[in-house]
Amino acid sequence: MDKLKLRTYDGIAVTGFLMLPALFSTGLSKLAEQNNTAAWIALLAAFVIMLCLFLITAPLMKRYEGKNIIEITSLVMGRPFGVIYGIALATYFSYFTGVHIKESVEILKIYGYNLTPIYIIAGLILLTAVIMNFYGGHAIVKSAGFFFVIIIVGIIFIMLLGLNRYNPDYLAPVLGNGISDIAKNSLFTASVFDNVIILFLFAPAFSNTAKMRKAGVLSISVTAAAFVLLYLCFIMMFSPSVASKMMSGFMEMGKSSYYNHFFYRFESILLFFLIFSSVMLASIGLFAVRESSACTFKLKPSKIITVICAVPVLIATFIPANILDLTEKYLPVIRQYSVFFMAGVPLLVLIVSTVKRVFKYEKI
Repeated sequence: MDKLKLRTYDGIAVTGFLMLPALFSTGLSKLAEQNNTAAWIALLAAFVIMLCLFLITAPLMKRYEGKNIIEITSLVMGRPFGVIYGIALATYFSYFTGVHIKESVEILKIYGYNLTPIYIIAGLILLTAVIMNFYGGHAIVKSAGFFFVIIIVGIIFIMLLGLNRYNPDYLAPVLGNGISDIAKNSLFTASVFDNVIILFLFAPAFSNTAKMRKAGVLSISVTAAAFVLLYLCFIMMFSPSVASKMMSGFMEMGKSSYYNHFFYRFESILLFFLIFSSVMLASIGLFAVRESSACTFKLKPSKIITVICAVPVLIATFIPANILDLTEKYLPVIRQYSVFFMAGVPLLVLIVSTVKRVFKYEKI
């Protein structure tokens, strides 16, 4: 595990950067489109679902203290299944990272760098991620810890600046299209928070499982609070019908915020938050791909492995043809359906391990 050492705060920052960047791109607008005024309730329900799934599967890591989820899967399910899961996890993070880079690049082009070719922006983000991975997980974790505070401050900053424009009437009806619609969307919305499961991959880096569990719970809680509060502000600034048609709710809030004649239109400042979050997500995502691949094939992480792992990320970045193709076909995979893979496999391994333990097929 690259001799990585994680504290509770480090775990919060690393997982936070895999979840929060959705706020700066198309995340808010898509929530408004799918859930109307009740999206914040669906987010709260999704938070509870993902928190329960995390707490249910966390004892698996305690049972095999000092091992990551790929190693545990190999022990419980057999080496072939462990290899398949490791490859699937590396593939997922390659896809996840590439699609997010593409989304960030499209938003950057729309709101600030419209004359810059996509391949240059995407290439610079991925190149920065590769260089950070050359310096190892320690550099990535420290950078994440530093920039995470800046990102949280930025979110609070943009919410406060819009205070004079909020209209609570836009929150009605509170239940949106009804309880049945909220219930139907909540499970899929849980995919927004499912990347907390990456802590299972980095479990050996924590001094004990309790710290890993604490980091996961706090990470999901902080992310859910940011999503819910920012979404409420977004809807109160624009009506749901208008909000659902916007590209980036966060950037539009920056454009519409007004403090006085000399202090308004903050979208240029907010571009830096988008860039910081994109670089950190790409770095952490690439690190997850590298560690998954190295663990699966029992390789020692190196610069060559890092470059090789960057190739599928680069390919995934340029698969979507345009922003419409991206939002309609590729983003739903990681924002609506990924929870079944990310939380489903650890849950399956936990069940099999428990059955083996009960019937004495496995010594714990």
